[in-house]
Amino acid sequence: MIFRWNEFFDIFVKLLPYIKNTVILAIAIFFLSFVLACLITLVFVYDIPVLRRFFKIYSSFFRSTPLVAQLFFFYFAITSNISIMKNMSNTIALVVTMTLNESAFIAETLRGALSSVDSGQKEAALSLGMTDFQAMKRIVFPQAFRVAVPSLSNTFIAIVKGTSVGFTIGVIELMSQAKLLSAIAFRVMEGYLAVLLIYWFIIVILSRAQILLEKKINKAY
Repeated sequence: MIFRWNEFFDIFVKLLPYIKNTVILAIAIFFLSFVLACLITLVFVYDIPVLRRFFKIYSSFFRSTPLVAQLFFFYFAITSNISIMKNMSNTIALVVTMTLNESAFIAETLRGALSSVDSGQKEAALSLGMTDFQAMKRIVFPQAFRVAVPSLSNTFIAIVKGTSVGFTIGVIELMSQAKLLSAIAFRVMEGYLAVLLIYWFIIVILSRAQILLEKKINKAY
């Protein structure tokens, strides 16, 4: 098959508007995952018995099974058998599944970051009259956040790429549109190369932003 540059540029340009769809999806998933992960982490930090056991199983399940299998199970099995979920859109299904999946990984990142802060610092803060909340807010969290930033940044990058599984259930994003345009033009090589380069461009920008963020946070240290 002869590579046609005109077809490549045509598909490339048509894919550009869908960058917004992918980025918005990734931001929404990351935000929801982070909030849920914070709740999971607090359960472990304060050792709430029943919830701790539940989230240990939760974390093990979502970290040990493939995302695409989770997505298919949720979208094709769960939503079709629960009446209140039958009208759920494929986009919402993707967001819910990826949020559950990524929160399990982010929770482990946050737990590790909190564990890296010397417990003596919290004890010293408590001895000075701070409440437990004040000690966590002023002493522990700022240091833990600095440790967690590289992993959280990598997680966001992984989410951007991970949204591409949405094409398997018809979510309109970069990958699904690349598949559609490639099929319409009968130019598979040009279409998939175009989407690969766009993803590469997005990740390069995000990786550069990650480096700048880490430098800014670490400047005080």
